[in-house]
Amino acid sequence: MQLVPDWAPNIHPIIVHFPLVLLIIAVLFDLVGLALTKFDWIKKSALLLYFLGTIAAAVAFITGIEASNNIDIPANAFSTVNEHADWAEITLWFFSIYTIIRLTVGLFFKSLKKVFVVAIVLAGLLGIYLLYQTGDHGAQLVFGYGFGTGNLTKQEKQQNDTVEKEKISDSTFNINENGSWKLIADNGIINVLSEKFKWIEGSLEGLSPMFDPAESVLMFHKTPESIFVYDNKLKGVQVTAKINIDDFTGELELVHHFIDENNNDFLGLKDGEISLSRKSNGEIKIFEKEKFQSNGWLEIKVVSEGTHFRGYINNKMIVHGHGSKPEAGSVGIRINGNGILYLSSIAVQSLQ
Repeated sequence: MQLVPDWAPNIHPIIVHFPLVLLIIAVLFDLVGLALTKFDWIKKSALLLYFLGTIAAAVAFITGIEASNNIDIPANAFSTVNEHADWAEITLWFFSIYTIIRLTVGLFFKSLKKVFVVAIVLAGLLGIYLLYQTGDHGAQLVFGYGFGTGNLTKQEKQQNDTVEKEKISDSTFNINENGSWKLIADNGIINVLSEKFKWIEGSLEGLSPMFDPAESVLMFHKTPESIFVYDNKLKGVQVTAKINIDDFTGELELVHHFIDENNNDFLGLKDGEISLSRKSNGEIKIFEKEKFQSNGWLEIKVVSEGTHFRGYINNKMIVHGHGSKPEAGSVGIRINGNGILYLSSIAVQSLQ
């Protein structure tokens, strides 16, 4: 017998119902126990349910984090995923602390004045509200964002189909009304980078660019320190780039929430390591980093939504960090190294 059924993407959808049922019944038993004081088994049952429910909540939280790290999340669902995770963490902390207090009072302070016991029991109602918020956001993911019926994903797709297209030479630079944009390597890409992008450090000529029409790829034959961004301000973003760094050594960064060269967030690749970082007043803070192996073409992606930051390689999440919500800023690329860098496309999607 397999632990996870074929219909389930992971075990989280199965586990998550246990803390909901156990903890809600625990609160109800506790409330009933205030009125039916002569039935001691009701109070004892409530304590046991709190204990089991809190353990189940911890397991649900861990499996939920693991699930979000290993599934393909639609770009427009990241906000709800983050809110679901944040409510789940708050709920877990609440019941962890509350259960300890409730067990301590129920087992060791049985003679405590009833007014205090009533206040403690009523505080459990807050936990039901937290469970509701967590479950409500989870339901949105299942029944709204492609984790179930996908109704909201379909609506978002229809909205994103309205795109303003600007043709320059033979390259198409797509700009969406919400600030999203996409650049695909084509015959006119060098003109696009020269005319439409802001060069903060270095210059396009300094990178010795060459477009290969046979492979539809842009090659930077020289890679001194250079920073270029498309100068529009975005809040939550998903940035995806298709690159090949087999012949490149040095630093490559997908820069987002770019204010200036000393204040920005970025997903960095360097010496076989991928990192999520923030540069603030010139000082770099690393949220999380991991090793990775580069072989051939890579699709690297960074998602920044609220206080959550995720980094992907070939659609697999490698790093997940947390920090304060960044200011709105631009998106672009920073290069600093030696060798040849190959670029196929850059796609930026606004999440807000």
